[in-house]
Amino acid sequence: MWFFGNKKGSSMVLITIGSSAVSGAYAYYESGKTPVIHFSTRHVIELRTEENLKSAMLRALDEVGTDLIEKGSSVLRRETGNGHVDGVLVSVAGPWQDTNVRTETINPGKPFTFTRAMLSEVISSTAAVPEDRVGFGEQVIATILNGYDIPDAIGKKANRAEVVILSSTLDKEVTEQVRTRLRKLYHTHTITFAAFAPVTYAVLRDLYPHERDFLVLDVAAEDTDLAFVKGNLLVDVGTIPVGLNTLLAATRSAERMTVEEESGISPKLGEQPGYINPDRNARFSVRVETARDEWLKGLSELLKKFAQQHALPRTLFVLTPPNARDYLKRSLDSHILHALWLSDEPLSIITVTSEQFTSKVRSKTEVETPIYLSILALYQQKIAGKT
Repeated sequence: MWFFGNKKGSSMVLITIGSSAVSGAYAYYESGKTPVIHFSTRHVIELRTEENLKSAMLRALDEVGTDLIEKGSSVLRRETGNGHVDGVLVSVAGPWQDTNVRTETINPGKPFTFTRAMLSEVISSTAAVPEDRVGFGEQVIATILNGYDIPDAIGKKANRAEVVILSSTLDKEVTEQVRTRLRKLYHTHTITFAAFAPVTYAVLRDLYPHERDFLVLDVAAEDTDLAFVKGNLLVDVGTIPVGLNTLLAATRSAERMTVEEESGISPKLGEQPGYINPDRNARFSVRVETARDEWLKGLSELLKKFAQQHALPRTLFVLTPPNARDYLKRSLDSHILHALWLSDEPLSIITVTSEQFTSKVRSKTEVETPIYLSILALYQQKIAGKT
């Protein structure tokens, strides 16, 4: 609640960093009102010759920062009467963030009172953060006494306690580089970092309170993140190193190879109006389906690990760019995944879109606000207690 004070409202800079794009926005908050996004911008991460993904991402961040200052500041001032911002919230996704969920058990074999000292001891048992990573603290997302989730467990008696802890780390170099760039733009303003996985979990749990058990699939450019929510608790997360770029690369490769294979076809035949080569279409489909099946296989293996601890829910939320939603939804309705549920009954696959946030986040931008910025706007409202 540090940034609201006694002012009528406050403005925040929201930044989302993924493996395919960097987005930024100005969001305005007033107590008891829906957050308003007054300006948003998005730049795709495009690799140049001999450039690594990290450098390309930082270049995209610079482009977003330029837009925010040169185009967005005047919009914020005009709409709110003040161009000042009170803080910056940065959400970082893969491959630069790593999130883990673990459960620590206290079972002394006799009744006991759960104390704050016990909780502190459990949290401090975390493994050391590697030198190339930055830890963002331990977050207790559930305390379960005798099998029941107890929000305020301190002082309660139990025979057994389970503490579910969420921990996130970010790439140290990326964190420092991002912080340096944003400080040049906004000087001494507070800059807060968050990992995208817990941000998404917290927001979707509130957005769909009737869904107590679900999976969240975030399909980005370079990888795919999966979160497992059981009884409204985040119980597991995982990543597979295959994303949209792999599927798109397979499509481009199939197009190129099938054309090359047909280079010996008679020009007269190929030039006939409406000519379709069924063999070419078949070869194209095989190559694309092979890449898709490899992605589904990796996803299946991760789900199998989840299923060792809990029964898999049938509701799946999918976050991905608009142009890939229909393709991924069709791909997920596959026998490879149906086998995990031992049923051919279709899964409840919900593609998360900006329209689903219209009652929670108002957007006054000229272009559609990226879905990740809407999620981050609600997360900021949640952690600030401005609901």
